[in-house]
Amino acid sequence: MTNTQHDRMPNVVEVCADEAQMLALSITRFLAAGCMTQDVACWDAGCQCAEEVLGPGTAPCLVATMIGLMRALRAERKHPWQFMPARCCRVTRDELSLLSALDHAQGPDQGGLAAATRVLTGLDEAPRLTAALKAAAELLESVRPMLAGSHSPQAQTPFTRH
Repeated sequence: MTNTQHDRMPNVVEVCADEAQMLALSITRFLAAGCMTQDVACWDAGCQCAEEVLGPGTAPCLVATMIGLMRALRAERKHPWQFMPARCCRVTRDELSLLSALDHAQGPDQGGLAAATRVLTGLDEAPRLTAALKAAAELLESVRPMLAGSHSPQAQTPFTRH
């Protein structure tokens, strides 16, 4: 093993810019677990997680968008997706790459987004993932004010912080 393999995995609060990214990461983890186990209970837990924070009106839209992102990632990625359990405080390299791609999808830098999707997929072009990242970034931007202004216990102490 090399020294980089022994390095500790970063903490969610160290790498997520805000509550919206934490929520997106948690939902993605639930969805990935559902894909891996083929158990709908994982997806239901992701829906419940989103509803606790955003309410029943907005949560289904975010979950659906993150499902689209996960499906695109599974369709265009060359390697297995490595993720942590939904409520874990640590972050894998693959999850870091996803968060970086979401950041790039919010800005005008299409070159940065293309590079981020190359890291995620191993492909020169990933049109499905690119479109899914843009949709997710747009929806996350729309829920940020809801999370920042919320006084719910979930918004103040997210489920991914330990």
